[in-house]
Amino acid sequence: MGSSSKSQRLAIRIAAADKAKLVRAAAIQRRSVSEFVLASSREAAEHVLDEQTRFRLLPARHRAFLAALDAPTHEVAALKRLFSRRSVLER
Repeated sequence: MGSSSKSQRLAIRIAAADKAKLVRAAAIQRRSVSEFVLASSREAAEHVLDEQTRFRLLPARHRAFLAALDAPTHEVAALKRLFSRRSVLER
């Protein structure tokens, strides 16, 4: 992501104490405040998105999950009836 051209701006209002904290943290990492805020917010966004798209299982649960995926399918009468009807979007 870092190599794409930067054409968008993001403006926020923050308390003086929060800005001072960001300035101190950026200085410790020898970054500009903009670089620090962008990197930190990107990491936070990736974490949130990762939590919504991935899940982790302990080994025993992982094996059970894979077994369930590999198990033969069986017909569910209620689902068969549901899918045989026209969708509300088609009405």
